[in-house]
Amino acid sequence: MNMVRFRILVVPILVFLSSLAIAAIPPEDISLFRAVQQPAPRPGTPLNTTSGSIKFNVPNTATTITFANWAKLLYQTDISLCLLEGMSDLATLAIRNKGDGLIRGNKFRKSYGKATVSMESYSPPTFALTTGVLVDTLRGIGLFMSLYGYYEVEFDIYNQQLGHVGIGIVQY
Repeated sequence: MNMVRFRILVVPILVFLSSLAIAAIPPEDISLFRAVQQPAPRPGTPLNTTSGSIKFNVPNTATTITFANWAKLLYQTDISLCLLEGMSDLATLAIRNKGDGLIRGNKFRKSYGKATVSMESYSPPTFALTTGVLVDTLRGIGLFMSLYGYYEVEFDIYNQQLGHVGIGIVQY
């Protein structure tokens, strides 16, 4: 396997692991992150991001995630290990497929303990949610939560080249 492809998948996992040490520090004002009172979006539709959302650019990637509709607080350990296991599964898939590629069935779901992360493509007709974008998204969720708190949340996934590529949720 090409070493460049391997580094593209392994480096985000290592960066995420290093961010877990910072994650133990609670946010200064937790009241900023209470549940936003918005109706839940219909499944398979993008979020209403007119209010109560935060746009997060995943460092050193072309991926941006818009978070909205916060709910209950999650256990940090469950969500961190869920994200880590998800990145591990995607790295294994990329190695098996000899590089980045589209996700079979256009959906990805990973659970650990009581935490679940679910994502699906939202870019018809091309359905451009790839292994690389998913790894970037899982890393972005981990970084975002280490900064702002571990909450159930819905999100949209954007890629600079491809536009709106997916939707997802972190939940218990």
